Amino acid sequence: MKNIIRIGIFLLIGIGFIWWFVAKLTPEEIDEVIYSFKHANYYWFSLAVLINILSHYIRAIRWKQLISPLGYNPKLMPTFFAVMCGYLANLAVPRLGEIVRCGLVRNSQKIPFEKVAGTVIAERAVDTLLFILILFSSLLLKYNLLKDYLYDNFKDVIDFSNLCNLFLYIGIGIVLIIILIILFRKRIGRSKIYLKIKDIFLGLMEGVKTIFKLKNPLLFIFNSLFIWFLWILGTYIIFLCLNDTKTLSFEIAIIITVFGAIGPIITPGGIGIYPAIIAESLAIYLISKPIGYASGWLMWIVSQVGIIVLGLYGFIYFSSKHHNILKLITKKDDE
Repeated sequence: MKNIIRIGIFLLIGIGFIWWFVAKLTPEEIDEVIYSFKHANYYWFSLAVLINILSHYIRAIRWKQLISPLGYNPKLMPTFFAVMCGYLANLAVPRLGEIVRCGLVRNSQKIPFEKVAGTVIAERAVDTLLFILILFSSLLLKYNLLKDYLYDNFKDVIDFSNLCNLFLYIGIGIVLIIILIILFRKRIGRSKIYLKIKDIFLGLMEGVKTIFKLKNPLLFIFNSLFIWFLWILGTYIIFLCLNDTKTLSFEIAIIITVFGAIGPIITPGGIGIYPAIIAESLAIYLISKPIGYASGWLMWIVSQVGIIVLGLYGFIYFSSKHHNILKLITKKDDE
């Protein structure tokens, strides 16, 4: 019942974002979105789907590389299908996918769950650090453009003249928090919240450290960057699907990909909010909201097609494999 309620809440949030964005469109703009879908170049769309699937395949290779130092040599295809099943599970319940894929690898390749889970922590730590680095790099490179966009569109909401004072107050607040932590460190050190945050931070650091214990850490870093490159390339190829976006540069694709990555953090798979984020981000580059929204939905569909098809096939693959193992065990018992 808790899972059903959780799924329902996240779906409602996603539907709410869809309604919120569509409600702001005029009937003419909605017609423009539909027109964009009808006249999109689905050759480029299909290529983007393949590139997205390739990124998941590289993720499986990277995960296999993390598992190998534990003394196991998992097969690549079961590892790949476990990754896809995990992504599919995440569409229903956030973070359930990590448990699912670890469980599938444990059952199919006889690797202890705890050890596999540790490699997933390492993976997530690297992905989080790369996301933060690319996000802040993008914000710094496009600071003036983003500042002008925010001023033109949110000047009635944000008092930009007081932003410096706001940052000053935030800085003072951070200093005060640090002083309080130092003064009451013993009492704070026993609180559940502090211990939870500490465990998360230490887990991330331990995960990052395991990378340098690999036989070829440079290959791992290359694969991590290559995954991001494929995501950005997929975004750029979706630009080519529509006449209004096909002139956008690869550099813009980097910005859009990074901002779009925020969507899945809020709702499962970014449902509802991902297209809205893409539309708002493309508006910075003077792309109309309907075109931006259509692009966002095309990007979202690209990211989900492979997950749904290969994730479902993965569950069938593992269930049939499990069935075959049971048959062999039963046959030996009969003998």
